[in-house]
Amino acid sequence: MDGNGQILIGWGSCSITPERPVFLAGQMYYRISRYVHDPITATALVLDNGNAHTILLSCDMVGVSDALCGRIRAELDGFEGIDASNLSVSVTHTHNSCLFSPDFVRSGFEAYFGRDISQKMDVPGDVLEGDEAVEFYLSRVIPMVRDAWRNRKPGFVSSAAEYAPVGFNRRPVFSLGGGAEESRMYGDCSQPNFLRFEGTSDHTVDMVYTFDSGRNLTGVLVNVPCPSQVFELHYFISADYWHYARGSIRHSVGENVYVLPLCGASGDQNPLDLVRLSKMNSAALKDWNAQAGEAHRNLDMTQEAADIGERIAFAVARGLRKSRSNMQSRPVFSHKSLMMELPLRQVSEAEYRASKQTLDAHAARFSPENRMTSADQVAMFNDIGVVNRWNLQNQTQAYRFQVNLTRLGETALITNPFEMFCEYGLRIRARAKPRQIINAQLTNGTGGYLPTTAAVRGGSYSAKPASTKVGPEGGDLLVEAYIREIDSFW
Repeated sequence: MDGNGQILIGWGSCSITPERPVFLAGQMYYRISRYVHDPITATALVLDNGNAHTILLSCDMVGVSDALCGRIRAELDGFEGIDASNLSVSVTHTHNSCLFSPDFVRSGFEAYFGRDISQKMDVPGDVLEGDEAVEFYLSRVIPMVRDAWRNRKPGFVSSAAEYAPVGFNRRPVFSLGGGAEESRMYGDCSQPNFLRFEGTSDHTVDMVYTFDSGRNLTGVLVNVPCPSQVFELHYFISADYWHYARGSIRHSVGENVYVLPLCGASGDQNPLDLVRLSKMNSAALKDWNAQAGEAHRNLDMTQEAADIGERIAFAVARGLRKSRSNMQSRPVFSHKSLMMELPLRQVSEAEYRASKQTLDAHAARFSPENRMTSADQVAMFNDIGVVNRWNLQNQTQAYRFQVNLTRLGETALITNPFEMFCEYGLRIRARAKPRQIINAQLTNGTGGYLPTTAAVRGGSYSAKPASTKVGPEGGDLLVEAYIREIDSFW
């Protein structure tokens, strides 16, 4: 439904910081939080004009499972007129937060090798996990979203785009000799065979601003095409650079302003410049890629995150100055929720049999008295992915997911569940009709990485079946489908 009625705006925010230890998500080795470095939050923005409405919920988490999305929708659907299919649940992709769902590292390895020989971990008796963690999360988020819905009031909206260098391609390409090349995620660029980076980066920062009836700024949606992964390797809870960005934004434009962060298309991006980082971190990069335990890098993480936050805040302040000239109380406002499906990425029977043989031989080396280490498990990650994909593709040939599309004035906001490589986002932005397109990845589920043809050819994590559900052919189809859907609103 659509229309040009008076826009009603509602905001809410709450802490989702647990008071007990939790399993941290985002790496392949077990991590239980030891302390809170800075709080993690959830923020909601409601837009409604009486004919259409949308609810955007952003959380400082690495991902949101289909099951958790389903619980959130079930709790909100029908509440005072909410259509929960119009809800978009997004994450900032900090690697220092909880999934508030079963720990995917532990469940993934134990599901294949069994608990008897998988790595044994000392779990504190007071760890917050399982159903209790889910209920904790829902007890904070659901009342907050309901309050945002109840508190919606007439106001104005505007939008702007600016630039801030935040994301850097994290897949350097190396020569293997004789014309052969390979990509290595977080590869050491100080090596003599470093050639270039596999893909580009996008420094666009897209904003949607909201104002009350007196034209006072109330909040800002900020879309940055880069995950929040400065602190990612360590054992504490953190919202990463978004903690510093929120503080800098409020210092710049208003202390009581709500900030809703979204992560744009950036599956091949990270917030650290590998060219600079590699010079002093060759050994740390090896530990990082091994994913067997905590890696300590030679950098001031707090300063890096604070600098990123300042750069984002500068973009928000510059955009605000421009956006005040296009404030609208009755913008064109439309919303559509639809289901899409893409072909599931396939593995061959030969690949399946080879991986199954490798896994069986690997497991035979261990016993309850001689259990696996983290390194033993991580070494089998890709082979487990091949076997799991073979089993899945014998049940279905498609990956299905929900997409929400909103038109707000001359801005389109579309969601996807992937870690979408930057190239796809640029294609959509370049070819679709609207002057501004906000593409919120890691929304309404976790679709894995969406790699390009160059990435699959280059190899490495984020391009192999274990870390992807859909391949480049599906990415090409998705770009065309998104352009069609977006253009239909114009």
